[in-house]
Amino acid sequence: MTEGETGNNFRAVTIPWSFVKRKVECAGGAFLRYYNVKCHGEDTSLLTSKSKDKAEGVVFEDDVDYLRSLDPKEWKKQDHYAVLGIKNLRYKATDDEIKRAYRQKVLKHHPDKRKALGEEIRSDDDYFTCITKAYEILGSPKSRRSYDSVDHDVDDCIPSTSEIKKDGFFKVFGKCFEMNARWSERRNVPLLGDDDSSRE
Repeated sequence: MTEGETGNNFRAVTIPWSFVKRKVECAGGAFLRYYNVKCHGEDTSLLTSKSKDKAEGVVFEDDVDYLRSLDPKEWKKQDHYAVLGIKNLRYKATDDEIKRAYRQKVLKHHPDKRKALGEEIRSDDDYFTCITKAYEILGSPKSRRSYDSVDHDVDDCIPSTSEIKKDGFFKVFGKCFEMNARWSERRNVPLLGDDDSSRE
């Protein structure tokens, strides 16, 4: 034992160790995410959600030019379904599909993530606000119903007599019944059917 400058006893132990050159490979989830973002501009979590969506038959569109053209001050004029990438589904989209579409948009378009990729973010009028507003409206059953009631992209016209004669009563009105079933309070509303359908 030796006495240090402060008067405390201490003991120094050293083990002779030689340096060894080793080959190191980058691996793991964190490196894979880093690599995908740097090289491909996509996160692996996005890739897995895309593969799940394709497996389930739902493909969410990602129109970046449309999103960048949005003005957050005019959110009432935007097509909320198009913002979330489900304009092909519109009122037929389930709550789960809306939630998954929103999560995918958040993963890809969050301002912090885009800033990390070197994109310039305008804090006062960033389009991410429009994505959040779209989910606020479509994620709530009451506000979604209000939005759907004034949806201009849905054709709710009554078929003409010539259409009925051309395509047949059940084919023409079957579409109308299916489209208007969304307004029912009950789920799983029976559809119109055809000539062979029973009354139940």
